[in-house]
Amino acid sequence: MSTVVNRMTLTPLFDRDLTRYDIAHFWHDPDLSAVANVKPIYWKETSGVFTEMTLTEKGVKNAEIAAAKADHDRSTAKHRIGDEPVLRALAEVVMDEINILRSKHSLAARTLSQLVTAIKNKIDAG
Repeated sequence: MSTVVNRMTLTPLFDRDLTRYDIAHFWHDPDLSAVANVKPIYWKETSGVFTEMTLTEKGVKNAEIAAAKADHDRSTAKHRIGDEPVLRALAEVVMDEINILRSKHSLAARTLSQLVTAIKNKIDAG
């Protein structure tokens, strides 16, 4: 069995049958000795030679990963607003209380869609 590395993602796959992996998309048994103790996310490749990223490159990679995670977390939070019965019930109770106070000051009531939009905007703002 051999090792293959995806040419696009630099993802290593160990103990594989080379005949199942097209050489156009995978390196076959590359020399990974220079990156043996390095996480694959910190690998870089030039002409089939694998090396470890510099500290600066690792910092950039870490920032990219953190930004992607933050985007994913915000997206997940926004989708959960309408999907979670407890969150929806809490939002409705808070909205009802706010509307009671608003009516005492002759202000228009807020709708549930306005409240959801405001929450999503807060999530986007970080």
